[in-house]
Amino acid sequence: MQTRLSQKIGQRLALTPQLTQSLKVLAMNAMDLDAYIEECLESNPVLEADERPLDEGRSEQEKTKQEADQQADWRESGDNRWESMYNNSQTSDAEGPDMRDQQWRDEQTVAQSLHEQVGRQPMDDETRAMANALIDMLDEDGYLRTDLGEAAADLGCNSEDLEKTLHEVIQQLDPPGIGARSVSECLLLQLDGSSNCDALARQMLLHFSDALFEDDATLAGKMQCDIDDVVDARARLRRLDPFPGHGLHGQENIYIRPEIIFRRSPQGAIQVEVPGYGWQGLRMNEQWRGRSWKGAEREFMDNATREAKWLLHALDQRCETLYKVATCLAERQRAFLEYGPLGLKPLTLQDVAEDVSLHESTISRVTNGKYAETPLGLIEMRRFFSAGLPTRGGGSISVYRVQMRVKALIQSEPAARPVSDQAIADRLCAEGIEIARRTVAKYRESMGIPPTSRRRKSAGQQQRHTRRQ
Repeated sequence: MQTRLSQKIGQRLALTPQLTQSLKVLAMNAMDLDAYIEECLESNPVLEADERPLDEGRSEQEKTKQEADQQADWRESGDNRWESMYNNSQTSDAEGPDMRDQQWRDEQTVAQSLHEQVGRQPMDDETRAMANALIDMLDEDGYLRTDLGEAAADLGCNSEDLEKTLHEVIQQLDPPGIGARSVSECLLLQLDGSSNCDALARQMLLHFSDALFEDDATLAGKMQCDIDDVVDARARLRRLDPFPGHGLHGQENIYIRPEIIFRRSPQGAIQVEVPGYGWQGLRMNEQWRGRSWKGAEREFMDNATREAKWLLHALDQRCETLYKVATCLAERQRAFLEYGPLGLKPLTLQDVAEDVSLHESTISRVTNGKYAETPLGLIEMRRFFSAGLPTRGGGSISVYRVQMRVKALIQSEPAARPVSDQAIADRLCAEGIEIARRTVAKYRESMGIPPTSRRRKSAGQQQRHTRRQ
């Protein structure tokens, strides 16, 4: 053995400190970025934040109007500002921070509320035990994704009794839509059918899901109703909550800010805005410009200046990238922003990356862990993406819409002659959707629908029970 020196030429990918910081800033959400900028402001004397008053953006007319309204209120109720301040301070001192923290800790989670509702209802012990077990099986969005047959085997009970408990107990609890096995069932549970608007919305979900994205006049012609009724039913569907659980098992509160804001203009277009929050006022400190430094101080200030420029450049790039991705999402998922989950189209990270000429990993950093404010409410940006199935015409259809179609076909089947997975696959293929029997079975199981044999057996038992009565 001997030791010797050798040279070799090769290529490797090395991330510069500037690129590393840019990727780090891009991957952060708004709350994490605020904390990171605060750390940079404390450690870097070259950076400073523009402390602008909250009412700087308002016009003088708006400020004058608000002051006039406040003075009018004081004239009506009397100027009791000193008494209010004294009372508020006394209450705050009496409660203290520990009392306020205790109130947050005592706030009831959704799961605790469901268990409490079950405990207050009259039922036998076996049904109560099954109901509590079903609540513990719900996922974070409030859905029951577990197969009832497997759940019944694990609990040692009858699957028909478990399904009866799901429908008659769990799905009747508050909030409405809890315990559903698909988005369509969740929306249907929130429509009580007491009004004509709710009845029309149910009819849309069950029988006209494929025509929901057509214009109001076309859909009204197919449903044989007035256009105004269609508009009201669509508005009713948009107000429904597709995720009634919202963190069912009580994780710690996560404070978020929307990274992107989608607004619907009066003309019907989707407008995109990227709010800058606190970092829009970030800039270089001018008081150090032109000063000469020596030795270690010069090296420190040079590094601080370089890091400050990198951070400002990274923030500009982040805002530009978010705007590009948001504009692409507004164009690709316009139906989703207008009609809700029913309008979701197939879309992948690769599709957006090709549209905005960025790498797929960059799109993943932009959308991961970030939220958008939309006409539908505050939603996670990953909700804009959905897998798709090919159609005969060369296009594609979202998996959710295929699941809705499978659900509708099963719900419309004759009770004594339930359709098989192969028959559903053949029907979808005839409609132009290329799908295999195994895929239909997978979608059916994900929605909690039992197989053909179990549905036939359940229908037979129900018929015998009806005859006995």
